[in-house]
Amino acid sequence: MEKLADRAALYRKRALGFSCREVASVTKYEVGSSSYRKSTKTMYDYLFEEKQDGTLREVREELIAEKDGFKRRSTDFDPSLPPAYAWATLFARENRTRFHFRPAGQIVKAYRLLTLITFIGTSPNPGGGDIAGWSGQVALENRSYNLWSVEAVPTGQNVRLDAEVLRYRRAFAIMGVPLASRPHGWLLNVGFGIEVQDLSYPTEQALKMTSLSPDNKMNVEEKTTFRYEDYRFFGVETEEEVKGAAEPEPGKVP
Repeated sequence: MEKLADRAALYRKRALGFSCREVASVTKYEVGSSSYRKSTKTMYDYLFEEKQDGTLREVREELIAEKDGFKRRSTDFDPSLPPAYAWATLFARENRTRFHFRPAGQIVKAYRLLTLITFIGTSPNPGGGDIAGWSGQVALENRSYNLWSVEAVPTGQNVRLDAEVLRYRRAFAIMGVPLASRPHGWLLNVGFGIEVQDLSYPTEQALKMTSLSPDNKMNVEEKTTFRYEDYRFFGVETEEEVKGAAEPEPGKVP
């Protein structure tokens, strides 16, 4: 764990050393048929700033396409999920009391040996913008300890969903419409697809919201994808190619 903590400290130190373009896409689907409804896409200039208490905050400027380039304007956009880069601090020393960790073996992907570690966040507030509100599995490059990917759900989601689905099915209905709220679930995936100066950086973050369908399946109702591209490193020149996943066709449920 000490090597992982040292790596997390290096990630934290480098957090103020880059900016990038963030492309946020929201795609909505019909719960019953999983058919495409609509999608929106917004671009931002993106970086981190350090607050007075030493914590990091995301800073965005919306980019509006014009004939001769882009116009920038301030935005209050603040998604209710952790910054993708925040997962790089998962194993920081200050997080040891906020998570339970357990080794989960090794796999090979893209000719790389990856070490898998499961984690359970202990925050009393599941989900949200704090990584301690999530539980799942992280994949690390075996030799460098760089992050490769993260898959997570709000802590305790499975137990909560079981209870909500049961309550929904038993709820009193008027003209076939249950009075209880439809159960929702969330699945978060983060990919670190670019390496610069021996550290990996996020290239995509995807949050799927699922809802209980009429045939009692949890189908995707909404998918929010954040793609990180056009990285600029302060004082560093790089021609690394961002290895993000191909953007899916909007009419298909990924």
